[in-house]
Amino acid sequence: MSIQMNGKILLVILSAAFILAACQGMPSEKTQIQPQQNMYWQQKFKAFEPNDFFEDRRAMRMPVEGTIPRGHLRQDLAKYEGINPNGSYIDFIPVAVTRELLDRGRAQYNISCTPCHGVSGYGDGLVISRGYVPPPSFHEERVLNMVDGEIYSAIYNGAGSMPSYRRMVRLAEDRWAIVAYIRAMQISQGATEDQIRAVGLSAEHFGLGEASANLANQ
Repeated sequence: MSIQMNGKILLVILSAAFILAACQGMPSEKTQIQPQQNMYWQQKFKAFEPNDFFEDRRAMRMPVEGTIPRGHLRQDLAKYEGINPNGSYIDFIPVAVTRELLDRGRAQYNISCTPCHGVSGYGDGLVISRGYVPPPSFHEERVLNMVDGEIYSAIYNGAGSMPSYRRMVRLAEDRWAIVAYIRAMQISQGATEDQIRAVGLSAEHFGLGEASANLANQ
């Protein structure tokens, strides 16, 4: 009798274990059983639920005016907007200009700027042949005389028919990298052979060969 009883108990235990194991992961609309409540059940409002406490009855509240997301404080006007406290453009690049920055600027320029401004900055990008208004050349006197902050502002705020690119070039460092690269392009287009050789370069470094070297001598 004892053996039969133990066998039945063992069968019940195994059956219960099998049933419980089979129920794991099965979807159910029934209320979950929570023996340890802790803070599982709270007086709270879920997204889009009404809340009579507020006049507009919205449980989801707008951020307090002036709220700034963590990591998005932009107090450095020179770095983030290219302006002085009085609103005038700054006349310097507020980040360290290194070879790495110029390489970064070239990459960003090729991605975001060449369709309109062209590879060398003459305003002859591919979209111009499709009917877009040509942008000014970076090598004309007016643009050459622009201060650095004014070029940055054109990227950040837009200028004329050019929209703001702050959403496409999201990092201030990348915008300044583009400014630095534009300055490098301006210098390169007007550099003499003596200036090129002074920094240890020659026409051959740019794959231009003897023909370009002859042009530089003219």
